[in-house]
Amino acid sequence: MIKIFGKENCSKCESLKKILEDKKIEFQYSKNLKELMIVASKARIMSAPVVEYNGKFLTMENFLEVI
Repeated sequence: MIKIFGKENCSKCESLKKILEDKKIEFQYSKNLKELMIVASKARIMSAPVVEYNGKFLTMENFLEVI
């Protein structure tokens, strides 16, 4: 399962959601800011969205390269 950690009013988050919806790829989306900050800090990713895919945390750009 793909899980996206995003935040409100995030154009990159909305863009990634649209890309996945258009490709009919199932995902879970969390816009819990505290959860995003914890995940991003552990993964050393400094911008939203953070994507959990196959047990790894990726930036949006890195995730789009692998799907």
